Amino acid sequence: MPTTTAQGLEWSDLSVILAICRAESLYGAARILGQTHSTVFRKITSIEEKTGVRFFDRTRRGYVMTDAGRTAMEYAERVESEFHALSLEVLGQDKELRGRIRVTSPEAFAEEHAPGIISRFCARYPETQIDLIPGHGAMDLNRREAEVAIRATKSPPETSFGKRVCDFRFALYASPAYLAKTNELPLTERKFCLIDGTIGWLVPHIWKSKEEGERSVVFQCRASRAVQNASAEGIGIAFLPCYVGDADDRLERASETLDHLDMEFWVLTHPDLKNTARVRAFMTHLYGELTAQADLFSGMRKTPRP
Repeated sequence: MPTTTAQGLEWSDLSVILAICRAESLYGAARILGQTHSTVFRKITSIEEKTGVRFFDRTRRGYVMTDAGRTAMEYAERVESEFHALSLEVLGQDKELRGRIRVTSPEAFAEEHAPGIISRFCARYPETQIDLIPGHGAMDLNRREAEVAIRATKSPPETSFGKRVCDFRFALYASPAYLAKTNELPLTERKFCLIDGTIGWLVPHIWKSKEEGERSVVFQCRASRAVQNASAEGIGIAFLPCYVGDADDRLERASETLDHLDMEFWVLTHPDLKNTARVRAFMTHLYGELTAQADLFSGMRKTPRP
């Protein structure tokens, strides 16, 4: 039988290995790479077969790096860092107000506010294109996952450059019918609709423990818009950013703003991109548009129901 000679790694192989190292699963790596689970499985299998090296142990907990996997990750991160440094330097030399800008923002903002803001920008600068990436997690500006980030945060990353727009606040909301029906009940005995993972944000300010909160939450969803709509349908009280709840005529405030959750609204980019024409122009445009609605983001549009 002919023997197979092991071959070396290629540039494209490193991104696959790095994604699996970071996600520790094929599904997570597929999300990072924007590919299907089966495609990532075929790629890592092919990489290990052609190199004759096992980079991961397959366990019930997921894909665990071997020593070779850890070494490959270290080198892949170095290559990635150098690649993005080069990319940032090249972009920083761009003086033309044209080209693509990747923007990340909270999901509800992306759905409701961003289209109008972007439309007005593109009308003014027709040679630009905008890719909008909605999500609650912070995209990494250092890795060029986005050029501009619209973020609510208590403190922006030290490695970013940007401008504070205004305060950013949260409150409780519900339909008028639900508030009237439960008017005599203490807050802890009412039903709640929450975005996944936010129960802890209301402990101990609403509930004494997470377990107590879980008994009160009757609807949860990762999508903030679904939580908003569930509350408007009368399912229960929703915990929402003020710019979402105050703008919805179907909802009334069920509380003052929750001071312990106060944040700030920022427009951010990587320092190396601050002088790039299209990025600078888009950030200036964003800042102007958001500042004009500062009362909405800072929770000044509505007052609680008596």
